[in-house]
Amino acid sequence: MANQSYTNTQKAKGIFGINWFTLVLFVVLAFVFLKKDLSLNFNLNAPIESKEAAPQKFKAPSQKAKAPKKKREGKLTERASYKEASVSNDKGTSFFNLFDFGRKKKKKDFKKALDKIDEAVKQGYLKRFARVAVSEQEKFKIPASIILANALLHSQAGKANYASNYQNHFSIPCDGDWDGGTGSDKGVCFRTYETAWMSFRDHSKYITSGKFAHLAELGSTNYKDWAKGLEKAKFSDAENLSKNIIKIIEQYGLNDLDE
Repeated sequence: MANQSYTNTQKAKGIFGINWFTLVLFVVLAFVFLKKDLSLNFNLNAPIESKEAAPQKFKAPSQKAKAPKKKREGKLTERASYKEASVSNDKGTSFFNLFDFGRKKKKKDFKKALDKIDEAVKQGYLKRFARVAVSEQEKFKIPASIILANALLHSQAGKANYASNYQNHFSIPCDGDWDGGTGSDKGVCFRTYETAWMSFRDHSKYITSGKFAHLAELGSTNYKDWAKGLEKAKFSDAENLSKNIIKIIEQYGLNDLDE
């Protein structure tokens, strides 16, 4: 029996001693592999068809687009209004200048400029307006020395533009209830007058009213307190105002006019 089984197995092998079942299975697998390889080569060697992609229509998003946020506008503040004024103001005063805002305003050194003027010119100016100052003292109880020294300092002995061309001998600005003529010097608005006498009269009214009204209580001979009072009440932005007024009064003996 065992011999017959062995004989049948031997017959199942081919001439070359190979099992026919194994051989058939091998041929089938080889055929399948070769078929796939041929198909792959065929596809690779096939000509490439170049077609331009058809333009696609823009499709709106399904969700509604959000409206762009409005730019937040800065709240108008005192600082902002000053900034705006500095851009639109043709006069360009230093007070409204954007770069000066928030910083201490630099005071003007009127005395330094006055010292450069010829002494004869200063003496002539004081003599010219001495009588006017005394007249204003009698009417408004302001020391004549204060009036003269203040005029000499701020007008630069009459040489300043607002004094020589517009008769403003005290550099009085256009503030308050002023409804007269106005001018501009270096971007600063100031009052203008037809005559020098009108300037002296307006000065007398100016420093005996408003924020200066209390100075009238000092009397017509107390020039030192008057000088300090003018500076404290901020008559002008002159540097060391009271010190320089007192120095001018004592240098030229103007206090003699107060008696």
